[in-house]
Amino acid sequence: MRQITFDRVRCRSSSHTFDLRFHRAMDAMATNAVVPEMIAVLETLPLSVALLRDDGSLYYANAPARGLATVIHDDPDLGLAKLVANPPWLNSNPDPPSEGCEDCLNCDGMDGLPLCVVRQWRTCGSTNLLSVTIRPARTSHPDRFDLHPASAKAADALSSEQHRMLQADKLATVGQLAAGMAHEINNPICYVQSNMGAFRDYLNKLFGLLELSDDLLRDTRMSAEERTRAMETRKQAVDFAMIVEDLPALLEESREGVDRIRKIVQNLRDFSRSDATEAFQLFDVHRALTTALDLVRSLSSKHLSFVTHFDTLPLVECNPTELSQVFMNILVNATQAAGADGRIEIATRKLGANRVQVDISDNGCGMDEHVLGHIFEPFFTTKGVGSGTGLGLSITFGIVKKHGGDIAVRSAVAKGSLFQITLPIKQPLATAASPA
Repeated sequence: MRQITFDRVRCRSSSHTFDLRFHRAMDAMATNAVVPEMIAVLETLPLSVALLRDDGSLYYANAPARGLATVIHDDPDLGLAKLVANPPWLNSNPDPPSEGCEDCLNCDGMDGLPLCVVRQWRTCGSTNLLSVTIRPARTSHPDRFDLHPASAKAADALSSEQHRMLQADKLATVGQLAAGMAHEINNPICYVQSNMGAFRDYLNKLFGLLELSDDLLRDTRMSAEERTRAMETRKQAVDFAMIVEDLPALLEESREGVDRIRKIVQNLRDFSRSDATEAFQLFDVHRALTTALDLVRSLSSKHLSFVTHFDTLPLVECNPTELSQVFMNILVNATQAAGADGRIEIATRKLGANRVQVDISDNGCGMDEHVLGHIFEPFFTTKGVGSGTGLGLSITFGIVKKHGGDIAVRSAVAKGSLFQITLPIKQPLATAASPA
C-alpha cells in the first residue's frame, strides 16, 4: 500500500471522539478479521462510512453513506464519487497521524445550495483499504456542522438509527438486570398473594360475627347478658383480638408491596422511555441519580451497600432521559464489578459558577491500563459473549459530550474504579424549558 499523506488536513483530538474511537475499533477488527466481517459491522452503524482502495477508488459504502449521496445526486454511485473525491492522501505528505485526520469538501446539493461535508480519514489496520466517515454541513466553515436543508432526509435517518442504538443499549442494560428484576417483583407479589389468603379467612370470620350479631338481635327470647356472652364466645373462637391486631398490618404490608412493584415499573418506564424529540430542560440531577439508583439497588441480585453524599445543586439544563441513561450505565457496571458485599458510593458537588460534578465509585475488581485505554470505544467489552454489547460506555461518553460535559475515570486492579462526570449548569446559546 502506498504511503498515505494529508494536505490541508486538520487533526482534531477533542472533537468527534466517537468517530476516532470507531476508527480505532475498526483498525483492530481489520487486523484480526476478514473484510466481509468488517462490512457486516459497518452496515449496522448509523454513521456514514465508506471504504476506499489505495488508488482512491470506492470499494464499499454503507447504507447511511449511500443515503447521504442521494442529497447531491439522484444516482447514489455518482453521489458517492463526489463525496469521496480528491482524497488528501494522494498528495506527497508524511504519514497520517494515528488519531485520524479531517478535511472539508465543498459541493452542491441537488437543490443548488452549497454543501460542505467534513470527512475523517484513517487507514483500516492491515488491509489495503482506507475508511472515511462523512458528515454533512451547511457551510464551508470547518467548525460549523449545521445540517444542509437538502440533507434533512439523510440526517433524519441517521438520527433515527442513533436513537435505536440508544434504545438497544437501554434494553440491554435492563436485560442484564432481568434476574434481579424477576426476584424483586416476585417477592412482594408472593407476600401480597399470601396476605390475600389471610384476608379471605379473616373476612369469613368477620362476616360470621356479623351474622351472629344479626341473629342475636332478632332473638327476643335471649336476655342482653346472654347475647353478650354468646358474642364473646364466638369472638374468642375466631380469635377476634388477633384479627383486629393483624388486619391493619397485613393491609399496610400489602400496600407497601404493591407500591414497591409500582415504583420498579415506574423507574423502568422512565429509564426505558423512547423519546427522540425530548428537549433540553431544567432538571434535578439528584432525581436522575435516584431513579437509576433505585433500579440498580432493587434489581441487583447481589448484596451491595449504596452510599450517597448529595450536595445542594441547582437545576441543570439537560436531556433527563439521556442523563438517566448515563448514570444507569455506570451504576450497572459498578454492580457487576463489585463483589458480593461490594460498596458503591455516589457524591455530587457544585464546581464554580456553572458546573456540577457527579462521582460514582466502587470497590470492585478495577481495570488495568490497557482496559482503561479502550473503555469508551464502541463495541469494546471485557464481558463474555452475550453478556454485553460494548456500547454502554461509548454511548455514555457521547451523551456527556453532547451536554458539553466531561467524563474521567480512575481505576486500579483489585481496588475499584471512580467515574467523574462534570456537566454545565446552563447550556450555551440554548433556552431551557420549564423545570421538571
